[in-house]
Parts: sequence; C-alpha cells; structure tokens
Amino acid sequence: MGREVSGSRMLRELRIKNFAVIDQLALDLSAGLNVLTGETGAGKSIILNALGLLSGGRVSSDIIRHGEDEASVEALFSPLSGALREKIREAGYDDEEELVVRRIFSRTGKNRAYLNGSLCPATLLSEIGAHLIHIYGQHEHHALLKPEAHLSFLDSFGGFGEKVEEMKQRREALGHAWERLSAAREKLLRSKQEEELLKAQADEVAQAKLRVGEDEELRDRKNILLHAEKLYRGCQEGEELLYEGENALAGRLGRYVLRLRELANIDGSLSGAVELLESALAQLEEANASLRHYTGRVQFDPGALEQLEDRLAEIHRLKRKYNASIEEILKLKEKTEEELKSLDHQEEELPLLEKAFESTRDSAWQMAETLSNERKRIARTFKREMEKEVAGLGMPRTIFDVRFLEEEGRRDDFPFLVGGRRMTENGIDQIEFFVSPNPGEAVKPLAKIASGGELSRLMLAGIGGAVAEIVGKRLKKVASSQQVICVTHLPQIAALADLHYAVRKEVVKGRTFTEVKKLSDAERVDEVARMLAGVKVTEKAKRHAEEMVKRSGD
Repeated sequence: MGREVSGSRMLRELRIKNFAVIDQLALDLSAGLNVLTGETGAGKSIILNALGLLSGGRVSSDIIRHGEDEASVEALFSPLSGALREKIREAGYDDEEELVVRRIFSRTGKNRAYLNGSLCPATLLSEIGAHLIHIYGQHEHHALLKPEAHLSFLDSFGGFGEKVEEMKQRREALGHAWERLSAAREKLLRSKQEEELLKAQADEVAQAKLRVGEDEELRDRKNILLHAEKLYRGCQEGEELLYEGENALAGRLGRYVLRLRELANIDGSLSGAVELLESALAQLEEANASLRHYTGRVQFDPGALEQLEDRLAEIHRLKRKYNASIEEILKLKEKTEEELKSLDHQEEELPLLEKAFESTRDSAWQMAETLSNERKRIARTFKREMEKEVAGLGMPRTIFDVRFLEEEGRRDDFPFLVGGRRMTENGIDQIEFFVSPNPGEAVKPLAKIASGGELSRLMLAGIGGAVAEIVGKRLKKVASSQQVICVTHLPQIAALADLHYAVRKEVVKGRTFTEVKKLSDAERVDEVARMLAGVKVTEKAKRHAEEMVKRSGD
C-alpha cells in the first residue's frame, strides 16, 4: 500500500487541469473506500499532491504542465461540519452547505486561492484545509509526527470534545478577566499618580473663587478708580450748576415755575407748560441727588486700586496657566472633581474585579486539573488499545506509551503559568507519543522514529500478504464512518474498494498524458488480476482476482 487521504468531510468532486502530466482530469468520488491504482509512474501521487495543495500546501512553477501558463486544482466538499461553517462565517465568507476550494498557479508567481468563488488568503486556506483533509504517507510530515497534535488524538479517543471546548471557554474567560483587572489596576495607578495634581488644580480654582465675567467687571472698576478725581470734580460741577448759588438752574427754574403758574391762572392754556416745567424741575432734583450720591462714594484710596490690580493679575495668571477663559476654567474644575470622584469609584470597583478574576481563575484551573486527570486515566486505555491494534498489524511486541511532559525553565506568566505548569486553551497537559517497535529497545518519541522501517509499518506502508488484507479491512472499517481515498499497489486493498479508479499514463504525439478511469465490476477484476500477476495476467490470477473482489462484498 502507498498512501491514503482521509477527510472528516466528503470530497465529492476533484478537477485538475495542466498539472504535471495531467492535461485535464475530473473525479467524482463517493463515501467509503475510494481506491486509486496503476503502474508505478502513472501519476497516482500527482493526484494526491494536487489534493494536498487544496489544504494550503506550497507549490512551485514546476508543477505547471509544459507549454501551459497556468494550472488549477478545484474540489467540492459537502456536507460541512458546524465548526467549519462557523470558521468560514467568521472569516467573512458566505455560509453555504457546500464548499468549493480552488487554487490557480501561474508561471508568473501570481498564484490565487478561492473559497466559493471569493479570493482567499493562503493562511486561511491552510486552516480550513486542516478541517477537510488529512494526508498520510511514508514520507509525509503528517499529524502523527507532530507532538503538538498528539493531545488532540488522545482527546478524540477519550471523547473529550465538549470538555476541551469548555476548557477553551474558561481559559478565554480567564484571559478577559485578567485583562480587565490589569487594565483597572493600571488605570488606578495612573490616576493615583495624577491625584495630587488633580487635587491641586481643583483647590487652586476653588480658592480663586472665580466668577464668569469677573475680569471684565474688574477692568471697568479699575478704569473708574484711575479716573476717580476727574469723575468727582465733574459731578461736583454738575451739583453747583443745578443747585448751588443764586444762578443754579434748579433755583431759577423753580422761581419761574411760580411766575408761570400765576399766568396760567389768567390763561388756562399755559397749564401744559407749567406741568412740563414742574416735571423738568423734578428730574433736575433727581439728577442732582444722583450726582451727590456718586460724589459721596467715589474712592481715592490707592490701596483699593492695588487690590484690584492684584486680583486682575491673579485671574490673568490662571487664564494663562490653563490657556482658557474663566468659564472654561470653571468647567475644568467640575471635570477634575468628577475625575476625583471616579477615582474613588475605581477603588471601590477594584475589589469586585479581583474577586471576579479569582473566581474565573479557580474555575479555569479546576477545569484544567479535571481534564488532566481524565486524560491520564484514558491514556492507559489508549496505550492498551494502540498496542492491541498494532499487534494485529504484524507488530505483536510493540510498546506504545503516552508521556505527559512537564513545563521547564519558563518565566512565570501569571495567571497562565503557575508552578511550572502552563495553561493553554487545551488545558495544562503536554503529551507526546513514545514507541518501541522491537523487543529490548527503549521507547522513543514517535517523531524521532526513522522514516521507513518502524514508521512505515506504523503508517500502514510497505506491507503485503496477509497483513495487507488485515490493513485493507481496517481501512474498510474506517471508511464506514468517513471517506477514505487510498493510493495502493496492493491487490488485497484494491479488492475492498467501494469505488475503484485506474490511473494510466500514455504518450500521444510525443506528449505524456495521464488519464483516470472509473472501473466497472469486470474492469475491477482485470485491474486486481494485473496487480496480482504483473505484466502477464494468467487465468489463475484472474480467478483469484474474481474471488477477492467477490469476498469484498460479503
């Protein structure tokens, strides 16, 4: 057997164009075990390589068919899991029942990827591809060789999906709680550092007892004080004009009013003039009273002018310091007082945030501990089951182990690293699979087992005979729950196919072409017979092939 590709979702169609020796190719795949067979060099691996590119694999211009400018690979997947559909939605793409992934490769290096017809970045393609396709082969750097992926295998075996999701949510909640608490502490620290300045500002403005418009009033008063003597003399001159001396206006007018009233007694038409002069006389008396009152309060005190100038200087200093008007300074004072009140509120809120954080932290670490204990329990069962499975594959004395690793030499990263244990979204466990395929050998990390040899057998590669039949039946069992696409040279596996494609290469007018044909039941027998007998297919080989294909349906 060569390699197999299994996907959690079903690959329904695969289209390849101008890819290596493939001109155009269309595959309609089914559920179950899909098998690709053909002679060495026919192009079977090219098909799988093309499929691997749909999950974000790198590519060079060498894959483009000679004489062409572009190559493309396109696949249709359906149905999609809820988690995958959610990921696609979060990335901003339409949520649909099917997913069409397409990659176009150009000799100019302007390669493009599409999800349901919309451009897609390579990073997102890799993330989505991990949900769609898993490639296994003797020389592939597949998930089993990556220790960071071992934990997901153990969780899957233990059925811990919901617990792992709960762990992720609690770890995320812990992160948010820590961020809120840290931000509140930092804000409080900054506020404390600014508190003295805020208080000083508020006190300074409060002590100044500013009033809106006060500076204008003071400037008017200053102008009066500066001209006090002139104002005093001018008003006194008015008093003399109105009431002082024989020629004062009020006295002369009063005497004339008496004369006019006598005349009005003779001729009543003069009564209106009498009333007007009497009104004017009353106004002169009122004006004289105002002048007398004013001269009585005019100040000549130099001390009052000095105090006023000091007050104006203080107001000017504050306006210049805060670069604001009196009204704006008073608003700043109100804002400062609100900030000081907010500071008091922050101090009251901090214990609540600390309590919430501690509760979230305890919840996350408790979940991590519980999940860790469950993993250690199921790891023992996983070990026994793995050893049992590989024993059935011709490795009866293999030792398989699940090692739980300790965090070492890491800086404390509270609250996610405590006492040397680091919490990730998957909990506090780091594990790695260890294997000893041969008696007397110490267990080694699975990732360090040499490619080929033990690794080949563990990955179901390079085997034949009765063991190949066992492997085929195991693949058939896997294919009952998820789609498997298998490239193989082994007739024992090909005979078990639910859908069988033959890959053939031919040369036409000096150009090499690869074609893939879906085989009928009769053609399947011929292909299995070719795989059994080689170049010359005998009747015995054909009868044997018929029996193998017939048994596969039992």
